[in-house]
Amino acid sequence: MKSLAYLVAFLIACVIIGGPLALGITLIRTERRRSTITKSIIAGFLGVISILVGLVLVVNTGGLISKSLGFIGLSTGIPAVLRSARTVKDVF
Repeated sequence: MKSLAYLVAFLIACVIIGGPLALGITLIRTERRRSTITKSIIAGFLGVISILVGLVLVVNTGGLISKSLGFIGLSTGIPAVLRSARTVKDVF
């Protein structure tokens, strides 16, 4: 039972921390091309994880709190991925 609690805490942390962190990373200005691409890859990876786990929470759970956490993950992960893709497109 202890490992299940760790798994749930990890999934919730991916949604609660991952999405806003990815969105915050996209707001950082960088000058060099390599650092811009690295920043976009990290933000995109965190955003995709937040989107996937958020979708699982929205679709597969019945509780209001878990659905709201899923919507938080979706609402912060989607703009982060879009901003990352736009940033990489602007660099090239």
